[in-house]
Amino acid sequence: MKKRMLCCLLALVLAVGLLSACGSVKAAVYVQSVAALTGYGSLGGANASAGIVVAQKEIKVERDSSRKVKQLNVGVGQEVKTGEVLFTYDMEDMQLTIDKAKLEIEQMKNNVKDLTAQISQLEKEKKSAPTSEQLSYTVQIQALEADKKEAEYNITVKQKELDSMTSGSGSANVTAPVDGKVQSINENSTDSSGNAAAYITLVQDGAYRVKGKINELNRSDIAVGVSVVIRSRVDDSVWSGTITEIDTENPSSGNGAMSYGYGNSNSDDTSSSSNYPFYVELNSTDGLMLGQHVYIEPSDGGTVSDTMKLDASFLQGSAEEGFWVWAEKDGKLEKRTVTVGTFDESYNTYEILDGLAAEDYIAFPADGMEEGDPTTHTMPTEDPGAEPSDGVDDSGVDNGGVDNGGVDESAGSEDGESAGSEDGESSQTGGVTYAR
Repeated sequence: MKKRMLCCLLALVLAVGLLSACGSVKAAVYVQSVAALTGYGSLGGANASAGIVVAQKEIKVERDSSRKVKQLNVGVGQEVKTGEVLFTYDMEDMQLTIDKAKLEIEQMKNNVKDLTAQISQLEKEKKSAPTSEQLSYTVQIQALEADKKEAEYNITVKQKELDSMTSGSGSANVTAPVDGKVQSINENSTDSSGNAAAYITLVQDGAYRVKGKINELNRSDIAVGVSVVIRSRVDDSVWSGTITEIDTENPSSGNGAMSYGYGNSNSDDTSSSSNYPFYVELNSTDGLMLGQHVYIEPSDGGTVSDTMKLDASFLQGSAEEGFWVWAEKDGKLEKRTVTVGTFDESYNTYEILDGLAAEDYIAFPADGMEEGDPTTHTMPTEDPGAEPSDGVDDSGVDNGGVDNGGVDESAGSEDGESAGSEDGESSQTGGVTYAR
């Protein structure tokens, strides 16, 4: 009788288990950043750095605020050549002023001629005048010479005003001083913050450099003169250059996406950190475009390597059959074929020649993984039943990509190890697969 009851209870437990399994939702698999796991695209040991191609030289074209622009001949983004007319002043509105200035200059020149003639006449009379009248002549001559100098000075000032009204060369056209592209046009001669700005800003052709940002917490990791490698985000193109400027005068708060930084920031200025822009002078700009986004990494001054190095434990397959990894695509797992290069026994890493990019995410292999499984970038928490924390950085790496804080090492084991797993193998806690 007791045996029959035990069998019934066992059958009931199995049935409940099967029903629960049918109604369960498959847990998300934890994936980690390739850039963070491999250090690919890092600088000075900091997080992967992004950069953007900016202009090496900007040309500011000012306008006379007292004059009216009759016609603007260019638009933002337009390519211009040296000597091409950017804008033209309205000469009709100020033609009367120009004519008046010319008349005043002519009158002042005539005045100078009269003063010169008077001085010459007095000098002649002085020669034949008696001694008692010499002083009187001298005083008159000196007074006229002072008037003449003042008149000549006034002519110079008025001529400058006239030159300004006619753009110096007598033309109403303002032309481009260099070949380049129109970066901005400020009709009110102010920027979006209300600060004074040039009417037209040109970006000179071919003069590019790369801009990145360094966080104050790892500011010491880079310095002017450090050699770096610039990598394309879309293909295998590589450029080299040198850090030539770190702009500590213009910091920005927070931990923007383009910065190398560690530490969190929030709206409280006392708890946030500052980022400083730095600039890379390129040895060659061939193939680069203004505004192109790139990666910045250090250079040892030797041959530039186009490969990343991944721990072999992330690879599945074999040299004969080919290697693949569990990669994320559109929030789900997929088997991604990769091409490997040299194996480094000292570090247990393979060079990844093709199949992965720095911005990809991959999972540590574990039993039960299938293509189409949902993925997560959130590190598992200590409590298996707790909601995943939002405080973990999306890079997916904590202390080199290994986090023992998410493992309940007491359950089901006398020696403190998790049941069914060994060091170097994968484990599942709270339904999230991750690497031990």
